[in-house]
Amino acid sequence: MTEFEPKEKYKHLAKIGPNVLQCIACGDCRETTDFTASPPKWGVCVARDHTSGFEPFFSRGKMQIIRSLWQGKLELSKDMAEVIFQCPTCNACAEACAYDMDNASLYEALRAELVDAGCGLEAHVPMNKAMIELFNPYVRNNVLKKQWIEKLDFKIKDASTEKADILYFVGCTSALTPDIEAVAINTAQIFNKLGIDFSVFGEHEVCCGSVAMRTGDRNAFNFVATKNYELFKKSGAKIIITSCAGCYRTLKIDYADYIKDLGIEILHTVEFLNKFIQENNIPLKNLGINTTYHDPCHTGRHMGLYEEPRELLKKIANLSEMKTIKQSAKCCGAGGGVKKGFPELALKIAKSRIQEAEETGAEYIVSICPFCYRNLFDAIEAMGSNIKMVDLMELVNKALI
Repeated sequence: MTEFEPKEKYKHLAKIGPNVLQCIACGDCRETTDFTASPPKWGVCVARDHTSGFEPFFSRGKMQIIRSLWQGKLELSKDMAEVIFQCPTCNACAEACAYDMDNASLYEALRAELVDAGCGLEAHVPMNKAMIELFNPYVRNNVLKKQWIEKLDFKIKDASTEKADILYFVGCTSALTPDIEAVAINTAQIFNKLGIDFSVFGEHEVCCGSVAMRTGDRNAFNFVATKNYELFKKSGAKIIITSCAGCYRTLKIDYADYIKDLGIEILHTVEFLNKFIQENNIPLKNLGINTTYHDPCHTGRHMGLYEEPRELLKKIANLSEMKTIKQSAKCCGAGGGVKKGFPELALKIAKSRIQEAEETGAEYIVSICPFCYRNLFDAIEAMGSNIKMVDLMELVNKALI
């Protein structure tokens, strides 16, 4: 039997476990590399940088934990979970690694093993339970997902009963967070101004399941993914557009096997709009504001969506880049269930990013992820910073002539 022959005991790791053998424990994932290198790399694990600094808090240590589990030298435990769940799964370690590994997928598989063994974080249980019972992780009545729609002065098609080639998948954070619903409102207003025929599910929209996948609850993820497959199929949509980085990554990558027979194209809003505006020569006015751009991990390192948001932003505002961008970008700190499980850690990481944004002298920090928006905004308030958080769709909406 080989070292990584699939074992029923670790069914999630068995699917990708052998990849951990590529790790030669060189330690590149824990070292800061030259930011001026081309392409630049951010080699430090963001969570490790704000915690104890011990080996398990960066990639090499987590790889050793996985290997030791497989070799029978370790057992799953609550103590292990306390370490493993402090990672925001930003995948910066994968950028620093000389090998072609999706490190975050290994950590997520380990988390799934921990959850199945009853060793998951207690803080994540209500969130994932609500996903099954209420179709959202915020433990709120899903009917509230239609409130943002009621604030529009035009009608949107209901994807449950009306056909449209384009389905706008709003996401739970924008739909259920009053302070962030402007992301959905601005996106819908842009589509309306441009004459784009689209639909939304509103109160019938089911969470994409990203938080369940990141926090190891595969039962919750499979439940909502199956529900969404049924909804997508019935809608007849050919394109699904989302303004959420987490939804985008989840629908495009984690749903690949679920919806492959539907032939649906998954796009982030900035992908769709950047192309639409270019092809149709849509005029945009320059707002004359100074901005800096934050790359969400799920659109950036996970998906490689770097240029489109910058192309849009440069048309309507002045852009000053932060020290770490694109593959190098610091994480906002909220991902991977960290904001829910370790809110103080999430805030520390976000503060570090805001400090970096302040150094550019920008008036606004722009992003394309409601979850990044939420955590970075919390850091801005906690720091008493003068910089303002804004979603790119709000700026595009203002710039449409």
